[in-house]
Amino acid sequence: MRIAVDARTLGSRPSGVGMYLNDFLLELIKYPEFEWILLTDVAQSDNIKHFEEQGIRVLKMGKQVYRSAGVYNYFTWIKLVLDEIKPDIFWEVNTNIPIRPKGNFKVMITIHDMFPIDYVEYFGKIYSIYFKHYLKKTLKFTDMILYNSEQTRKTTERIFPEARKIACCNGYIISNPLKKKPVIKDEGYFLYVGNMEKRKGVDLLLKSYVRYKEKGGKKPLILAGKMQEDDIADLLKETKRKVDGITYLNYVKPAKKEELYSKCSCYLFPSKAEGFGMPVLELMKFNKPIIVSNLPIFDEIVGDCVNRFELNTTEKGQIENLSDAMLDYNSMVDSREYKKVLARYSPDKLGLVVSEFIEICTGMVKITDTRK
Repeated sequence: MRIAVDARTLGSRPSGVGMYLNDFLLELIKYPEFEWILLTDVAQSDNIKHFEEQGIRVLKMGKQVYRSAGVYNYFTWIKLVLDEIKPDIFWEVNTNIPIRPKGNFKVMITIHDMFPIDYVEYFGKIYSIYFKHYLKKTLKFTDMILYNSEQTRKTTERIFPEARKIACCNGYIISNPLKKKPVIKDEGYFLYVGNMEKRKGVDLLLKSYVRYKEKGGKKPLILAGKMQEDDIADLLKETKRKVDGITYLNYVKPAKKEELYSKCSCYLFPSKAEGFGMPVLELMKFNKPIIVSNLPIFDEIVGDCVNRFELNTTEKGQIENLSDAMLDYNSMVDSREYKKVLARYSPDKLGLVVSEFIEICTGMVKITDTRK
């Protein structure tokens, strides 16, 4: 079976969606029944180069795509390429397909969240309208949906009832085991690694850190990740003028990220809207205390083995709650519970779930197969 994948999110400096694809591909290329072809604007990242080295065909448009007209040009190119290679499945990992591809193949999409619709304040009205319009169009010719959580499925079907009629599967994000056992230390700092944006609660984190220091807190704070919003950059500068102890490292490569994980005292993840929350699982591999907001997704993903703070209040209340949690978090980690959580997201388990979903939806195997 030939499967073409839109791998643009893997082409250069991959983050959330790109790494989601990367981790599933690493597992799914082990299945000999699947032939993979990756479509991308450019192939600059080590990740996508690795697949080329493994013999996976990578087709490149040759020009890096950002937003607006470039996206339409990119999908025009994809449409032409799909017509040439004639896959059995086209997998759009980034949810929306603005230009409908033509051909005798099934379309599979991954839906990560409904945030552009449910949290317009973080994305803007124009993008919210764009997202809703094109997802409604995309669903009309979609044959299969991968959701990254049960919460995402329920939210999608609430907003788009037509999605209930499309074959679906909860393909949770893969949590890969560490390649080598890390040296765990506690060098006495709080850590946040992720996109620097309001949706991730970075504004709340910076304001709470000021309050934490006012209450007598001593730990420094290290932040790392792509700066996504100008007002967060401005707030960071302002906060650094107010208090000492903040270090911002910008985007860090995986090796540096793991080093930061291994040496922190506690990881902070104050997200205000989250489709999954991969960094929480990453930190569990290092047996580190974790503080998260009380979003329902964390009930589904990790249960009650992490520290929580209340988000359902005013901004002032959120700041007080997070700063209090920073001062008085439970530093004792339940290693057994961490291992149980991580086992649910192992590569072999989720790779099998998705491969069987594809096989069933394309008729390669029957639902009554003994493996089901």
